[in-house]
Amino acid sequence: MAIFGLLRLAPGDAAELLLPDDATEEQIAETREAWGLDRPVWVQYGQFLGNLARFDLGESYRYRAPVFELIGERLPATLELSFYALLLAIVIAVPLGMLAALNKGKVIDAIVSVLSISGVSAPSFWVGILLVLFFSGYMNLFPSSGRLPYGVSAPTVTGFVTIDALLAGSFETFFQALRYLALPALTLTLAMIGIISRITRAAVIDAGQEEHVFTAVAKGMKRRSIVRRHLMPNAAIPIVTIIGLELGALISGSIIVEVVFSWPGIGTLLFQSISVRDMPLTTGVVASYTILFIALNLLIDIFYVLIDPRLRSNKA
Repeated sequence: MAIFGLLRLAPGDAAELLLPDDATEEQIAETREAWGLDRPVWVQYGQFLGNLARFDLGESYRYRAPVFELIGERLPATLELSFYALLLAIVIAVPLGMLAALNKGKVIDAIVSVLSISGVSAPSFWVGILLVLFFSGYMNLFPSSGRLPYGVSAPTVTGFVTIDALLAGSFETFFQALRYLALPALTLTLAMIGIISRITRAAVIDAGQEEHVFTAVAKGMKRRSIVRRHLMPNAAIPIVTIIGLELGALISGSIIVEVVFSWPGIGTLLFQSISVRDMPLTTGVVASYTILFIALNLLIDIFYVLIDPRLRSNKA
């Protein structure tokens, strides 16, 4: 209801925006009638709910293709970008958070804190533009837009260009895809590094206050063993929680980054559909984001059972 209502309240007419500038009033009226935009809002809403019950989001006004088909073509690009951004964030943020926690109150802790706050505070579109100016404009190290060079393609198996390139044995295409992924993934990663590293730091510090950790220290256990056997397993729950939440926010937050880097994902598709009031496509993309977010949170809840022995014992 919210999606449907907000789209109808937004200014602009889809028929006028999509038809040529020289279109006559009769042509605009015919288009509105063909799309059902001339009917009362409550009638349009009833048709919308009926189609939704049949898992039918209709046909895009702009692309004249089924909405599910358009989303299916673009979704792998968004998932691939989000996956590499999350992987990069975990590899960087978790060790940084642990380093800050194990050196609480020292210089390294302060440096990590400043970097974390800076990453969270910087807007993604501003970071993306700076990265494009520096690494693409001045250094000419990475491409500034797209997913692959013009004319280069990989066989479509999974929809992930990097995986498909490896499956096809095309290592050149694989490394080219990584170059195109670098800047947008790094842009998304910077904000996540700040949040995950802070949560990791707090979780490790809290785990270090447990009695069994003091006992391990008193027994003379090596620091590396204490971190591996006691601190990280007990700190894993809040870390996994924030990673799951950030993955959901990452997918929806990639919209601006995709637009900045002309990344062909559903974020760019959403931006284009809103620009021309393509209501079926906009509704479908927003619904996809919602379903993905709920599914990811469900998977995180299931994953808790695997990493927390207390939940398994309670279940037993």
